[in-house]
Amino acid sequence: MLDAEASRSSGVAARFAVIISLAAVYVAAGKIGLRFAMVHPSATAIWAPTGIALSACLLFGRWVWPAIVAGAFLVNVTTAGSISTSIGIATGNTLEALLGCYLIEHYANGSNVFGQTRDAFKFLAAAVASTTVSSTIGVNSLCLAGYATWSQYLWIWLTWWLGNASGDLIVAPLLILWAVNPSINWNREQKREALLLFLGLLLTGIVVFGGWLPLGNQPYPPYPPGFFCFPILMWAAFRFGQRESATVTFALSVVAIVGTLKGLGPFVHGAHNHGLLLLQTFLGLSGLISVAAATAVSERRRLDETRSELAAIVNCSDEAILGMTLDGHITSWNESAARIFGFSADEAMGKPITSHYPCRKAC
Repeated sequence: MLDAEASRSSGVAARFAVIISLAAVYVAAGKIGLRFAMVHPSATAIWAPTGIALSACLLFGRWVWPAIVAGAFLVNVTTAGSISTSIGIATGNTLEALLGCYLIEHYANGSNVFGQTRDAFKFLAAAVASTTVSSTIGVNSLCLAGYATWSQYLWIWLTWWLGNASGDLIVAPLLILWAVNPSINWNREQKREALLLFLGLLLTGIVVFGGWLPLGNQPYPPYPPGFFCFPILMWAAFRFGQRESATVTFALSVVAIVGTLKGLGPFVHGAHNHGLLLLQTFLGLSGLISVAAATAVSERRRLDETRSELAAIVNCSDEAILGMTLDGHITSWNESAARIFGFSADEAMGKPITSHYPCRKAC
């Protein structure tokens, strides 16, 4: 009895610690994001807390919602608006995370959402749909309370939504993939290649978002410099995996945001907020595509490994095992079949089963 009580107390204490820690991380990330708010103090194109909240719900469980409520409320009540608007915004942020978690758990395999390519694209749909909740409730709260004008509604809503969606698409995959698979088992060659990938990432980020490309900062350059990032993203996807792809996307996002805020790179168009919205859209979609590509590669590798294992089992079997098409042509022929029937695999493959008397007799 005492052990059960102690276990329950320990579990409650652990959950409380998670809630407090998550709320603190949410507030810290939220304060950083709101430093870049331009159209309204409560609306920013850079909002990592959405991805943090979604990944926490998927990894720990939806019971972490009090941390999201507390974190979102504290961020907003100490920034702008009132207690009522902060409660409205916190409610929207919490419902957003819970809805995204529900959709992913029921339709995209939960925390293993990046195990299959189709689930990765379902993640995109869930992120796009759930983030409309927070932006709609938040902007309505501000406008109804008089802290924003209805004439600005659409522009504030778009900034809010894209900021939250990019948080889901850039931050959430990074946290989920590292939490699901935290160990690094690279050999020496992989470590060298990872170093080259990192150096290539830095070089690409500096060249594209540091204003080194000629005409790269003009409103309409003769070529799209942002697409020079794709070779790096695909390198990570095809040579490493989803986790590394998400990491490269996040690191590239940091470099790109810094460069864009300094007025450098291909996404500088008029006001800073315009450029950040374009940048976040580009990075969010590019990152998801690279993670989806890495997922597809991982799926293919698992399929090849499964086929190799099955082939090894078939070849090592003491029984004759052969495969045939519907019209009776041989498609596989193991070593035991060759020994029993006296025909090698080269002699049997592609031939009709009835062309070999021993096979016909055995059948």
